[in-house]
Amino acid sequence: MSGSAALASGGLDSAALIAHLAGSGPVHPVYVRAGLPWEDQELCALRAFCSALSAEGRPVRGVAELSVGGADLYGDHWSMSGSAPGYDEPDETVYLPGRNIMLIGLAAIWCASRGIEKIALGTLAGNPFADATEEFFESYARLLSSALDRRITVTAPFRHLGKAEIVRRYAHLPLDLTLTCMAPRGGVHCDACNKCRERREAFAEAGIADGATYSALPGREVA
Repeated sequence: MSGSAALASGGLDSAALIAHLAGSGPVHPVYVRAGLPWEDQELCALRAFCSALSAEGRPVRGVAELSVGGADLYGDHWSMSGSAPGYDEPDETVYLPGRNIMLIGLAAIWCASRGIEKIALGTLAGNPFADATEEFFESYARLLSSALDRRITVTAPFRHLGKAEIVRRYAHLPLDLTLTCMAPRGGVHCDACNKCRERREAFAEAGIADGATYSALPGREVA
């Protein structure tokens, strides 16, 4: 099996990543379930977006769905209870400990058994977490390559870009199909969590209207 694997969530950044990778060859979206409350809706959004790209003739393969028992790892963490950090909460509050370790590790095992060497993530500039640095990606790739006896590379093509720049560059894509929310209801953005705020601000900064649907909450005047 050729091409590259894209760790994808159904959100704005990883959707753009899939389209970016598809410009160079086949891309295999990989979604990892960990028992988080919003996963079914994310996966639905991801499949809809990938289907739209495939219909355009882009080499986007079917979504590979992997799973791990997140409840055993995170216990009573907010991500298990569904109490998402609020609209004005800082990025540090959304941290899921070791999430990239888990996501990349599982994807690497999946890739190694299929002859895929490249794993890509949609990490953006300003990500404050220790498992999102270039040094981490490089060192983890070396470790995985040694452990799996297969060459594995881990890349983050957007790590020098902000979310508004992603919106500008990929506004021609069906971004309205993506879901960037930690408390969606029926595929609709809650408009009350940290991720909704990030998305709202990115589209506003880019000067582009967001075609996604949001809950009707008062005080949300950002376009």
